[in-house]
Amino acid sequence: MKADTERAATDFAGYAFTPAETAPARPGLFILTRAVAGRPLPLYVGEGEDMAAALAAFQAANPKEAGVADGLFVLDRPMARVRLHTLRDIVSRFDPPLNAEHRKAPAAPELAALVEDRGAGLGGLNEQPGAALSVTEDDLKRLVESFYGRAAADPLLGPVFARAIPDWAGHYQIVQNFWSRTLLGTARYSGMPFAAHIPLQLKPEHFTRWVALFKETAGEVLEPVAAARAIAKVEHMSTCFQAGLFPPDLGAGHAHRAHPQPAHPHAG
Repeated sequence: MKADTERAATDFAGYAFTPAETAPARPGLFILTRAVAGRPLPLYVGEGEDMAAALAAFQAANPKEAGVADGLFVLDRPMARVRLHTLRDIVSRFDPPLNAEHRKAPAAPELAALVEDRGAGLGGLNEQPGAALSVTEDDLKRLVESFYGRAAADPLLGPVFARAIPDWAGHYQIVQNFWSRTLLGTARYSGMPFAAHIPLQLKPEHFTRWVALFKETAGEVLEPVAAARAIAKVEHMSTCFQAGLFPPDLGAGHAHRAHPQPAHPHAG
C-alpha cells in the first residue's frame, strides 16, 4: 500500500486526514482509498479505539477487496461519539463501495468496477419503499437459463458468449450463485466479475444489448419487485463495468461520479 507521509493532509468531506504507511494504534478513523484520475476515492471508511487493530480486522476479513486499495489516510479522534458522527458524514458524502451503513447512493462506478458494491443491494433502486421481495432459487434458475438461451441466439451477444463460455452448465451455476447472493443474501458466490470481462473485447453496444435483453427476461420470469431489483443491479453493473473498461480522458477531468451508461454479459 502506497502512502507518502510527507504529503499535506487530504480533505474528505471537510475532515483533514493524514496519509500513512500503516494505521496507528490509537483512537480514530481510517480510510482505504483508490486513486482515480489522480484523486484518492474512499473504498472503505472505518473507525475504532485502535485504528491498527480495526484496519487489520477488516483486511483479514476482506483480503481481496482491501488489496485493491493503494492509499491509507488516518484521523485521530479520541471520542467514540465524534468518530461515529465523522464516519457517517464521510460515508454519506462518498458512498464507499465497501461500506453499507449510512450510504445514500451507489458507489463511484470507477470503484464499483473493481470491488463489489455492498450498498447496491440495500433495496432495489427502482422498487417502491417497503415492497416485499418474493424470489426462489427455482426462479433464479429460470432467469439464468432463459436469459442465456436468448443471449446465445442473439446476433450481437451470441458470438461473445460462444468464445467465452466453454462450459454452459458450470456457467449457469456460477451466475445463479451470483443472483442467489444478490437477491437472497446467500454466500455461495465470492468472485469478482469485472476481472473476468477484461479480456472479452467488449464494446458499449454489447452493454446496451445486454441490459435490454436482461430487462425483457427478468420482467417475464420474476415477480415485479424481484425483477426491479435485479434490473437495477444489472444497470449499475453496466455503469461500473464500462467505467472500468472505457476510462475517461484523464486530461479532460471528470466528476466524482460518472454518468450512467448501458450493460454487459456475465452476471445477468
